[in-house]
Amino acid sequence: MGDHKQNMAKLFCAGNPLLDISADVPQEFLDKYNVKVANAILADETHANLFEDIVKTFPDVQYIAGGATQNSARVAQWILGAPKSVAYTGCVGKDQFGEKLKAAAEKD
Repeated sequence: MGDHKQNMAKLFCAGNPLLDISADVPQEFLDKYNVKVANAILADETHANLFEDIVKTFPDVQYIAGGATQNSARVAQWILGAPKSVAYTGCVGKDQFGEKLKAAAEKD
């Protein structure tokens, strides 16, 4: 009966997951979406196709599990060192990006 506790996570996190998509892109790509280097923006309708375009155009894109809670969970997992010592829950869409987010989170 006590064995199941050894397999339980030491920390449980609940939050709003984000999928960070990172790629090296040329200036022309930034200009296409009116994005400036080293600048944060709020996406609007002019950015609607940006994510699909970046994934399609740049094969070396990196998917990174993000969002404040998920980032904290990733750091805690690294500190604790043991596999599956941190559990995380959050909602994702049923699409390719939801699957990429799950894969990125499980990899960490």
